Amino acid sequence: MRRLRPEGVGQTLRAAFLPQLQPSPDRQLTDQGVFVMADPHTNDPVRLPARRLPALLDIALPAVAVGSGAMLFMAVPNIIGGDDLWSWTKAITLALSATVVGYAVNKLAIERGAPQAVRGYRMAGILSVGSILAVGGGLFAATYSGLVFKHVTELQLQEHGAALSVHVSTQGAAAAKTGQVTPAIGSITTDLRQKADCEIESSCVSGRGNGGRGPVARALDERAGRAEAIAGQVANGERMRGLRLDELNGLIGDYQGVLADDEVPISERRVELAGIDARVRQVAGELAEAVPVAMLSAFAGELKGGVEIPGRPAAQASLNAILARHGQGLDDVIGSVERLEMAPPAFPKRTGVSDTLGYFGHFLPVAAIAAVVELIFPLALWLYTFMALHWEGHVKEAGQRRGRPGTGDDDPSSSSGNGALPPQEQLTDTNVAAFLPPRRRRNGRGARRGRFDSLN
Repeated sequence: MRRLRPEGVGQTLRAAFLPQLQPSPDRQLTDQGVFVMADPHTNDPVRLPARRLPALLDIALPAVAVGSGAMLFMAVPNIIGGDDLWSWTKAITLALSATVVGYAVNKLAIERGAPQAVRGYRMAGILSVGSILAVGGGLFAATYSGLVFKHVTELQLQEHGAALSVHVSTQGAAAAKTGQVTPAIGSITTDLRQKADCEIESSCVSGRGNGGRGPVARALDERAGRAEAIAGQVANGERMRGLRLDELNGLIGDYQGVLADDEVPISERRVELAGIDARVRQVAGELAEAVPVAMLSAFAGELKGGVEIPGRPAAQASLNAILARHGQGLDDVIGSVERLEMAPPAFPKRTGVSDTLGYFGHFLPVAAIAAVVELIFPLALWLYTFMALHWEGHVKEAGQRRGRPGTGDDDPSSSSGNGALPPQEQLTDTNVAAFLPPRRRRNGRGARRGRFDSLN
């Protein structure tokens, strides 16, 4: 077999394909050495028509529906609670249903309702706008509340913790004022005991005899003993008050610590916080009753009531004066102590959808985004479609009025001044160019692909 030399191969290929590569009426050779098909009538290169982009509604409506469904899918688990398979199944079902319903309603309202409303069918406009608002409002309420649900629960627990701290501080301040009765009852106890001892030794109160345990001494000894017993209870109450205050402060610290632990789910933290709240209520009640103020008030009344000593009016008057003075002083001290009958704040109930609306301003950016996706954007699409169709009808009606007989528009001589094309037999390059859009500059990739070619 005979081998061909390299130059021989090139000559053979040129001889075989050169006739087909010669320019012809339907082929042109460009500056880059590329042959393109040419139009035999105009001798211009034949180009494929520019690819049309999909309409805005074909992209916007599905995108809005998918975005709305995705946000609802993230929101629903927070509302219904639970992380099990059944909860996620419910969330997926609700999200898919909302996506289909939202897309169908918005598409029908824009593509069917808006044209009917332009034609004068008012009920179509009312129903289409109302359906967009109804479906969008429902989706907005569910989406917004679900997205901020856990945060609202945490805010409610924070507010309750702050109110509980204020209540504990107020109760502690009120309990501290009860400490004023301790020196008062102590001084009464000391004075009565001294008077009783003095009466027993020298009858210094009754002024009769040289001492002994007479009726005055017995009355003073009885009142001194009762004062000593009450003073002991007051001292125990003071110690209990200090312990209860320390415990309350520790419980408030535990409450804030549990609430700040973000690693634990809010549902579990809520259960633990409810237990701490119950303990705070119990300790606060014990703090209010630590000092026996009621017993002190009764003892003050007993002292002011005095005693009766038959046949000894002078001794009775002297003893009752001493007791009345102590009773009035103790009563004044008790009256200066503020008794607060304030119940602790109630623990917040389980958060609901309506509770999230109360924090609308706190989560305004989230609410704004949800409102734009669910309500504002579909309604804006409907309004823009309505305005575009209305304007298109107005332009078409104006064109029909210009083309009516008797207006001079059908006169060929006036065709160049009224915006209408001249008859076909009078078409020239000059008068047709006036009705064509301006030719754009051919440069760049778009020009080579023929995307910016104007009519020729």
